[in-house]
Amino acid sequence: MGLFDRFRKTKEKDLVAFLKENINDSLSLSDIVNVFEKMCEVPIANDMLLYETGTYHFTGEPLFYFSLVRQLPSGEEEYYQIHVDVLYKPSSESQKYKNAVWNEDIDGDFFDYIRNSEAFKCASSEIIKKIDIYKDET
Repeated sequence: MGLFDRFRKTKEKDLVAFLKENINDSLSLSDIVNVFEKMCEVPIANDMLLYETGTYHFTGEPLFYFSLVRQLPSGEEEYYQIHVDVLYKPSSESQKYKNAVWNEDIDGDFFDYIRNSEAFKCASSEIIKKIDIYKDET
């Protein structure tokens, strides 16, 4: 069964499972963005998308984060966030990029914006250290 067939059977509650089944560290960053984009085709009212990059020390060691987030209303004045964090060992080049952009702040296609960003170009040439896929609540 191909990616599209699996995607069509995905329900809203299974979005994280869809990502985990279709993203692994053998994929290119471009393929990871493609899978995330496909997940975003499941219609959910009032969702928002966030693209964030930067070097952070969340785990005790510095890592360059290339993060894609889909924010969904939880129905209780809070939000769920579905994250795909692609982590890299920081380089002198990647340390230049620190940005957070919501889809509502983009003119044009959100995923084209990501693919055309300098951070995407930089990260695409690096070796992925780890991928974290998870859901949390704000």
